Order: sequence, then C-alpha cells, then structure tokens
Amino acid sequence: MKQTVHPRQIDAIREVVNIGAGHAATALSTMTNLTVMISVPRIQWVERPAGAEPTLPSDDRLVMVSVSVDSPKAGHGERASLIIGRRTAMQMVGLLLRRQIDPDGELGLLERSTLQELGNIVCASYVGVLGSFLGDSVMIGTPEMKEGSRGEMASQVANGLMIETDFSLLGSTFEGVFVLSHTEVSFASLLEALGLGNLS
Repeated sequence: MKQTVHPRQIDAIREVVNIGAGHAATALSTMTNLTVMISVPRIQWVERPAGAEPTLPSDDRLVMVSVSVDSPKAGHGERASLIIGRRTAMQMVGLLLRRQIDPDGELGLLERSTLQELGNIVCASYVGVLGSFLGDSVMIGTPEMKEGSRGEMASQVANGLMIETDFSLLGSTFEGVFVLSHTEVSFASLLEALGLGNLS
C-alpha cells in the first residue's frame, strides 16, 4: 500500500532529523578532536517502482554501513544505513585518522573499522532521536559494512526515509545518504507522535 506523505510531515521530520545530525556531529567531533559539521540538505520518503534506482551518491562504487533497528514499535526487518561513495569514504577516513590514504587503495582493517564506527555513530544518532520522539526504546545492532557497485547497493535499499547527509571537516564537504527502512506502522507512529498523523 502506497504511503502518502504531506510536505508538512516531511518538514516536521526534518526538524527531528536535524537534532540527530547535531548529535552525530558532536559525537564525531569528540571522537576525532576535529570540528565536524553535518547538514541535511534534503529529506524524502521514498517508494521506488520496481527496478527504479534510489537517489544515491554519484560514485560508481559505494560503501554501505548498516545496522538492524529493534524496538517495541518497529516492524520486523527495519534497518538503518549510511551510504557513501567509496572514494569519498577513503578521503573521509584519511582526514579522520590524519593519515595520507590513497582514495583508490584497498579498504584495510583500520579503514573498515573507522567507517563502521562512522556509520554506527550516524545511524545511532538519527535512530535514537526518532525513537525519543516515539517514546520508544530503540536498540541498534552491530554495524555491517558492504562495498559494491551502485546497482548492487541500490538493490539492497528498502523503501523508507532517505536523508541526504553532508559532512564537513577540515575545509572539505563529503556527500552521503542515510536510509531508514520503515514499515507503514512505525512511520505512522512517528507521525502521530509529532501530531501530524492525519494530514492529507
């Protein structure tokens, strides 16, 4: 069943998401002792026709860090994912670790660990603030990282809330996309919690 989302509902969710972005930026700044800024240029509810690709970073190869999301009000199989272009991810890792890293080089153990922690912080911050508005206890699973082509990553992105997320640090800005797969029940619960459940 198609989920119709009113612009006022998206605007309200954007306000909530901006709080999560602030939490993530603070956590990353504390962890790295760098000033990290996170902005949210666009947020949308996405329901893709069969075979259509979602809006993802423009790189040919992407990195996805995903966590499972569990709560009393969440539907089964919900996941939160941060998707970043592979070269972008390597450049971010280099800045976060203050190391020279070949953006086309191999993703070693240290690089993977850094990206998983980055994804974990962003997913936990977004999901946590959404859960707080639901008055819900939200738990996330252990982060899992995958690397692949745009097509491969697109096939694993479920319908749901898609949040374009820009990271700024040390004078550079990096584009990412956060995706939260939502069942209609849990999405409706969020809108109800925001007092916007019955707009048309």
